[in-house]
Amino acid sequence: MAAATREKILEAAARLFATPDGSAASLRAIARAAGVNSALIHYHFGSREGLFEAVLLSALKPVQERRRALIERLREAAGPPSAEDLARLFVEPLIASAEEDPERHAVNLRLLARGFSEHRALVQDLTLKHFGPLMYGLGNLLGAALPHLPTELKHRRMRFCVQCALESIAGPEWEVASQEGPDAQAALVSDLIAFLAGGLDAPVDPA
Repeated sequence: MAAATREKILEAAARLFATPDGSAASLRAIARAAGVNSALIHYHFGSREGLFEAVLLSALKPVQERRRALIERLREAAGPPSAEDLARLFVEPLIASAEEDPERHAVNLRLLARGFSEHRALVQDLTLKHFGPLMYGLGNLLGAALPHLPTELKHRRMRFCVQCALESIAGPEWEVASQEGPDAQAALVSDLIAFLAGGLDAPVDPA
């Protein structure tokens, strides 16, 4: 019962936080949307900030689990990964699996896109806290694929990839492709991977 209530609150909060004016969503509005008393939100999450963190973490988990599988596959492969391999790590985990609720997945992606844009430090802290080994593995692959780039530049380009992939898959480009069908979705994914791969491996300005 408690687990079901907690999940209802998370779902309602995710929907409200993911809206354009979600930063103003109150605990009272979230409680009303979840059909619970505000006191239950405090009981389960402690505060609005605690609830927001829990919602972000809930959205991150399925994405990072898919990324984990891709990273393991690359680590087991012979030879260093290519820039295209790395680009796939930023794009493919954002695509919903067949078992997922498409509406919930879309809400989660909008939430992550907003979180990374407006609360980047929090998203990065949660990612390192809960998925640290995974991110270190990603960093190692990045170093193996792009040994000629300075560390800070690699990390900056990685952040560019995260933001670009999120905004593309969570935004109107994906919505239009979804309406046009699977071929349009596949073309968008292919173009996005090629674009990110080019950016990751772009020449460094000697100046």
